[in-house]
Amino acid sequence: MIHLQNICFEIEKFCDVKLTSSEHVDTRPSRIARDNEDATKLSQWLSEHNPFPKIDVIMSIDSGIVGGNEVNCHLSEEIGRDMISKMMGKKFENVKFKRKGKVVTLASINSSVKICNISIVVDPHILFHRLGIAKQSDDDLKAIFKFELSPFPILLFTGESMRKGTKSSLYTSFSPITEDIKPEGSQ
Repeated sequence: MIHLQNICFEIEKFCDVKLTSSEHVDTRPSRIARDNEDATKLSQWLSEHNPFPKIDVIMSIDSGIVGGNEVNCHLSEEIGRDMISKMMGKKFENVKFKRKGKVVTLASINSSVKICNISIVVDPHILFHRLGIAKQSDDDLKAIFKFELSPFPILLFTGESMRKGTKSSLYTSFSPITEDIKPEGSQ
């Protein structure tokens, strides 16, 4: 606990902010009562709007979009084992995979285009990057930004995760702990 106080002190010193309240806001009776009311409202709403309904189809929890018979991601392990068994005993150069044997996710159904009866998955991030590079003028850029192509700021995230940042100047305010730290209550 003492180490947390040191961290808080260094952050206050770095930000040039002093916090001297003897009582934490979350422990006040009015805040506790409001939190209890909010928890009751949330519990009531969740009991009326079950986020996990018992249905026989694959459905996105996030968007509520229901997948059809072509969605088979729930069978991915079985499909993978089948593909491996077909590869057994063959040379690598002779291994071929068919489109109908691949795993189809709910996301690929919603972001795909059918061209000549072949479903092609469209990655909105790659599309956004290519349109940004292909623009010739500011008018082209205005036309591109009329469409929602990016669900999050590209500068903060890669396609898979948040970009790795550099260590901030706050990091230099801390010094390494050289002593053994024991949890509270231990001998």
